[in-house]
Amino acid sequence: MSLDPAKMLSVDAVAARLGTTKMNVLMHIKRGVLAGEELDGGWFVTAEALEAYEKSFGSEKQQLCRSACSKAGGCSSCG
Repeated sequence: MSLDPAKMLSVDAVAARLGTTKMNVLMHIKRGVLAGEELDGGWFVTAEALEAYEKSFGSEKQQLCRSACSKAGGCSSCG
C-alpha cells in the first residue's frame, strides 16, 4: 500500500473513529483484517482502507472490540 500523506490516519485516529483501542487496531493490522503501513516508526491506515473495512464488516463479529478485554469480539475467543 502506498500512502498519500494527506490521506493517512494514525492508529489513534482510527481507534477513536471506531470506538476501540489503539491495540485492537494494531492487532487487526497485524492479522491482515485492516490494511495498514508502518511509516517513520508509527502505524497508519488510509481513509480508503478504513472505509473498505467498515463496508466489509459493518456490525459483524470481526468488527473491532469495543471493550478493553482482549477477548471481547474480534478475536473469536468469545465463542
